[in-house]
Amino acid sequence: MKNIWSSIKSLLVVFPYEDDEQLKLFRKSLDKMLNSSNVDRLIVVVNIPKDVDKNSLPPHFLIYYNSPNDFNFWGKLKDVQLEAELTRAYDVLLWFGDTDKKIYSQIQETSFQRKIIINQDNPSFDLSLNAGSDAPDMMLNFVIETLKKITTDE
Repeated sequence: MKNIWSSIKSLLVVFPYEDDEQLKLFRKSLDKMLNSSNVDRLIVVVNIPKDVDKNSLPPHFLIYYNSPNDFNFWGKLKDVQLEAELTRAYDVLLWFGDTDKKIYSQIQETSFQRKIIINQDNPSFDLSLNAGSDAPDMMLNFVIETLKKITTDE
């Protein structure tokens, strides 16, 4: 019997930006957890408020900074590269934070084997986990440890 965490090969993570320090902690924690995983394809969408300048954020080839300004009048994503990534299928979606972001409807169109939301409730997700903390390292550790305990027969 494999567990969910060990069976994940492709992962899409959505994370809310609060400040540079929190983002740095999240990236560091994410790198650490992925180094000891089977994930070989990862995309991270960081939801930023519209008043944050994307160009001031540290670039990373796996991270897409997404702002309400990244959608046209009809709600279509302007970032063609991110749009292309969202047409691919993923094993798991890890969604941190609330789902009242414009990107949520785009991600609803993406194919996932499992959708997991952290520290929120949403009936469209398969699993809702309460990490009991908003600290990036605590949340990520909690999610990984929980997914290691859930067996899968895939």
